[in-house]
Amino acid sequence: MKQAFTLAEVLITLGIIGVVAAITLPSLIQHYREKELVTSYKRVYSILNQTYLLLKDEYGNYEDWKKNDEDTYIKFKKYLKISADCPPGKSNRACIKTDINYKDLAGNDIEKGNFNNQIAQPAIRLISGESILFYSEGHGINFIIDLNGNSRPNILGIDLHFLSFNNGKILPGPQWSNNTTGGGGAKLCQKNPGWNWFAGSTCGYWILRHDNMDYLHMTDEEIIDNW
Repeated sequence: MKQAFTLAEVLITLGIIGVVAAITLPSLIQHYREKELVTSYKRVYSILNQTYLLLKDEYGNYEDWKKNDEDTYIKFKKYLKISADCPPGKSNRACIKTDINYKDLAGNDIEKGNFNNQIAQPAIRLISGESILFYSEGHGINFIIDLNGNSRPNILGIDLHFLSFNNGKILPGPQWSNNTTGGGGAKLCQKNPGWNWFAGSTCGYWILRHDNMDYLHMTDEEIIDNW
């Protein structure tokens, strides 16, 4: 005589599967989204640095350029494959939204004067979907990249990142944040950097080294220990 599962046993089994799925799926989805952002960040980082190598052959080092947003935008644009072009002096909403509340990694609003009102500055959107804003140099930032265009979460250190010309190449963070081996760079990737600057500014260094965004799940002390 063949044995079969009772209805109660089937329901119990399905219930256990449902509980396990409810516990593990959010973590798997989050890991997948973080991996997408990591891949996107490394792609933009590589594209910009490869483009800069071409531009150095043509114009010399960045220090020899006119060094303003429009000039940098014009030089880079001709080598990049873009799906949207937002020249200076015009609204760049088609490339990157500057009228929404971007936040740093600690959840603090990034002041409108620092980013959100930069409507007149040039921007582009790559065919791969990432947006690049050619930013002023007041704080040593040359590029602000949004890895998923205008989609959320719009948080520095997650989908929003700073890049700058530094030491002959393009590196994460502002120009003055190139202390990449000690606590200086790490502090700007913490939720409480202890400096008068935005939390999440240098998290790109972590992404390039570790190929993940595990800092999002670490304490500030763990970030420094593993930096």
